Amino acid sequence: MSVYANQSHVSEELRALHTELESMCFIPGWNRAGNPPMWSAPKTGFLPRLWSYEAARRSLLRAGDLVSPDFAERRNVILANPAEGQNYPTSRTHVLAYQMTLPGERARTHRHSPHAGRLVLEADEGAYTVVDGVKLPMYPGDVLLTPGWHWHGHGHDGSDPALWIDFLDVPLVQMLDPMFFERYPGDWQEPTSETRESPLLFPYERTVALLDESEPDPDGYFGRRVQLGAPALPTTALYVTRLESGTKTRPYQATANYQYCVIEGSGTTWISGQPFSWKRGDIVVVPCWSEHWHEASEQATFLTVTDEPVQQYCGYLRTAADLARGDGRHVPPAIARPAIGA
Repeated sequence: MSVYANQSHVSEELRALHTELESMCFIPGWNRAGNPPMWSAPKTGFLPRLWSYEAARRSLLRAGDLVSPDFAERRNVILANPAEGQNYPTSRTHVLAYQMTLPGERARTHRHSPHAGRLVLEADEGAYTVVDGVKLPMYPGDVLLTPGWHWHGHGHDGSDPALWIDFLDVPLVQMLDPMFFERYPGDWQEPTSETRESPLLFPYERTVALLDESEPDPDGYFGRRVQLGAPALPTTALYVTRLESGTKTRPYQATANYQYCVIEGSGTTWISGQPFSWKRGDIVVVPCWSEHWHEASEQATFLTVTDEPVQQYCGYLRTAADLARGDGRHVPPAIARPAIGA
């Protein structure tokens, strides 16, 4: 029998009722053991963490001769949060990975329930993704989307390795259970057309042009920022932020989870008082309700991957500023200029 609180006040008859309830898989809510089902402020089982692109790239290059596209669905290294009890997710709702394809390779076509996308770090002429038969050439800084249940595969006709960051809402789908995965018949979907004009592709040169036209947010939290899509995926918002050299952002605390993927530059992100120094290609994860801010040691640009949309839709999204106003109702900060479509 479980040990309940206030045992000195529990009669023998009530003890017997507790035992009977347990046998039927009930828990007496008036005398529940263990942690309460709700608490006064967010807490998380995930840790802040920085992953090095340099280390991931070195490992992937070693794996190039050891792990072929026939051996594995994808040649990637997954960013597993080091918190106790976690062995796969990067944050509560997302998993990120570094992936590599070599010249002449094709990563076979498949589709799945989770929504996904990628930020290109290295790619010469010839690297591409195929989504539902449309070939989308990839270049450094580009962001590409593969929404849930869209066929997608990757190919490379260039001369140098192509590397990128994958982001997927797999952990969220795992929690909710509606997971499907399917391989394309014959393993590869041949493209029938090619374009750089697609709502699934955000070319970096256009994002840079939008950043050039943008002003730093008036609240001081984000620097210059544009949103890719509105949002990019149902569960995932994507923002590209530019911080000028020497910029220190205002501390920010929210219930959303954030992954910062560095496109250019270097700096430090402070998370709950702990510094994480980053450079091009590195990734920093900021778990729910972790106060954090950024300092740029040189001009820096990074992609933010966040679960804000699903939290917003469910009415869960809150910031420390919302609570400071006294009512706890979420009021979005300064809206980033959207880059809707390509």
